[in-house]
Amino acid sequence: MVLQWQAAATRVLLRLLRAFSVALGQSESVLEPIYRDDPHVLAKLIRYPGRDATAGDQGVGAHKDSGLLSLLLQDDQQGLQVETSHGWVDVTPRAGTLVVNIGEILELASDGYLRATLHRVVTPPAGAERISVAFFLGARLDSTVPLLSLPPELAAQARGPERDPNNPLFRDVGQNYLKGRLRSHPDVAQRYYADLVEPGATAVPSSGY
Repeated sequence: MVLQWQAAATRVLLRLLRAFSVALGQSESVLEPIYRDDPHVLAKLIRYPGRDATAGDQGVGAHKDSGLLSLLLQDDQQGLQVETSHGWVDVTPRAGTLVVNIGEILELASDGYLRATLHRVVTPPAGAERISVAFFLGARLDSTVPLLSLPPELAAQARGPERDPNNPLFRDVGQNYLKGRLRSHPDVAQRYYADLVEPGATAVPSSGY
């Protein structure tokens, strides 16, 4: 069942990726060289216990997904939040729907015209739990993110990749994935991988885009 879900999710996200590529004025296969034959895919079945079990509110720390696109199936327990210009807002679960997140590779490739989704998960209240199924489509770990040549009307709106010292973006895909893992689970990073985290930083490896 999980492998069937993974195969179906891959087809859906590849179709969306081709649509994004065309919307950026490119051929639908423009990004194939960085994922063809060996895309980095990951399916996660995630359980978030309530606050009575965790004694904290961090389900997943604020982060952007490191790959191309992500697909999320939620249950009916609220907890996912995204940052907007108006602050953090809840992504209310809706029956029969999936959440799609833009990843950092598309932000880099589009020179910031597309922005990766900054999101987090808040721990459920005491006595409740949250279940979600996440699927991540990314590039090969040994690949480098290209900079697409956008049409003039889109290039004029491209703001460049976000330059956040606490969340540097790397065109080296493998390095970017490592940074994403450390950032999304800062408590685990500090406890077990302190040598990879800069002193005083929010779980990111040194040097950046």
